Amino acid sequence: MAQRTTTRRPLIGVTAGTRPMMSGAWAGHDAVVITEHYVRAIRAAGARAVVIAPQDEWTDEEVAELDAIVLSGGTDLDPALLGETPLPTDMEAQPERDAFETALYRTARRTGVPVLGICRGLQIAVVAEGGSLHRHLPHDLPQHPTTGERPTAVTARIGADSDLALALGSSSEVTAYHHQGAREVRGGLRVVARHDSGLPLAVEADGGSPVIAVQWHPELDASQAPVFDALVAATRQRRAEPQEATATAHRPVVPATGSAGLR
Repeated sequence: MAQRTTTRRPLIGVTAGTRPMMSGAWAGHDAVVITEHYVRAIRAAGARAVVIAPQDEWTDEEVAELDAIVLSGGTDLDPALLGETPLPTDMEAQPERDAFETALYRTARRTGVPVLGICRGLQIAVVAEGGSLHRHLPHDLPQHPTTGERPTAVTARIGADSDLALALGSSSEVTAYHHQGAREVRGGLRVVARHDSGLPLAVEADGGSPVIAVQWHPELDASQAPVFDALVAATRQRRAEPQEATATAHRPVVPATGSAGLR
């Protein structure tokens, strides 16, 4: 009998929130919640999705077992995490999720595991690096289109010197669904895409372990698949490099699809 051969796909951890179940025998109990769009997009890029619920903090060794992490969208960050007071426009806070994802992001940065942040995920990365947020865009930046009520098409102007530009070009119509966004970007991140209103729509790591985060939802739009292709390319680059170099230097990678790897 011929020996069966298998190929290990990249394992990409994708964070999820919790929400009480509304009906059935388990009504009132919290469920781990994430839309299937993330799983589909990760699978289409040739990887496996590993859903991660808020829990006790993962160790460096545990995070390093993953090939990459996706910080998914969801509710607003807890104002306490920002050192600010609640606003009437805030969604209900999930402090446990905030703390878990912040620690997960920092551990990934420390261990060299690539990170893709989506919507809320961008906000987690920005705040974890010492930045700040617009708490309610209709008030703070009224020239930005209202996108908090439903998914809305907006145009992202992408810097040419970015991995995101290699993936999507210099301008891309994207699907946004948010009422908060990055105000100040600090630490190891730099802004690589903006809306015409000035709102940062994407950030990348300025060095060290690979990070890209977008203030839109690429999982909702097939034309944004190169964002996930780039994440998978970054996992392959990480496997090919000596581990001691992974967390200190990354080069853009252009996979066969023509999209970019993450820095």
